[in-house]
Amino acid sequence: MPFYQVFHSIDLSPSQKDSLAQTITNAHSAATGALKLFVHIEFYHNTNPFQYIGGLRRPNNKVIGWVRPRGEVGENLMKEVAEEIQEGWDNTVGSEGEKELSALWINDTMLTGVEFGAILPRAFEDQAWFEEHKTEFQDRARKGDELFIEAIQGNIIDRSS
Repeated sequence: MPFYQVFHSIDLSPSQKDSLAQTITNAHSAATGALKLFVHIEFYHNTNPFQYIGGLRRPNNKVIGWVRPRGEVGENLMKEVAEEIQEGWDNTVGSEGEKELSALWINDTMLTGVEFGAILPRAFEDQAWFEEHKTEFQDRARKGDELFIEAIQGNIIDRSS
């Protein structure tokens, strides 16, 4: 959590997916202060390359995000995230014809969950949650878990700096 789904009608190369995943992760973390290790992204290639919008058959690339509620502050932050994702798509994939990102929706309906065995923190409480579980994460990093190695090495955005 947050969870971003990228649906694409066109073929995306592994490097394009890597670039988009970094764009989404960085945009979300920078805007919200969320730990990067919370940002989940999945890509889905549409088996039917044409969907319908307004009753018309057309290519349809879209990103749908599910995030924690943040109230009015969150709405403004998610607008920043949406703009960065749109710009990242345009720079990585393109913006003309079948390459266009047709839709980008971010929903703030993710109430709670569990990640890495711990109940997730409320929005804006990620840093304290990380500190509370840091010993467990350091242990996972020592055992070679790359995600936790990155987290322990500072792969966390602190909005106060």
